Amino acid sequence: SALKIKRSTYYNWRHWQPSRQAKRRESLKPYILDVWKTFKFYGYRRIAAYSQQTDGPKVSEYMTLKLMRELGIKSRMQKRYRKPKTVVTVDQKPNLIRHLHDLSGVWQTD
Repeated sequence: SALKIKRSTYYNWRHWQPSRQAKRRESLKPYILDVWKTFKFYGYRRIAAYSQQTDGPKVSEYMTLKLMRELGIKSRMQKRYRKPKTVVTVDQKPNLIRHLHDLSGVWQTD
C-alpha cells in the first residue's frame, strides 16, 4: 500500500524469473565476445559461420548482430566506400540552365 501499486504487481515482480530466451541470450554473450577477442576482424556473419562450423553453440547471423550491438563490439575491418567513377567519352552539350544570366539564343520572345 505504501508503493501505491496492486498486490499482484508486487508479487509478480518479486517472483520474476528471466525467460528461456533471455537466459540463452545471456549465455551466448560471453561466447560471442570470446570469438571476437580471438578474431578481431570477424564481423557478425563470420562469427555466425564460425559458430555453425565449431562445436560451440549455434548462433544465427541476426542474433549475432543483435548481441554484438548490445555488447558494443564490431569488426575492425570495414568495407571501404568506393565512389562511383564516371568516364566521359563523348563531348557533352553545354548546360544552358547554368548560364541563365545570358538568355541570348535560348528563348526567343516576340
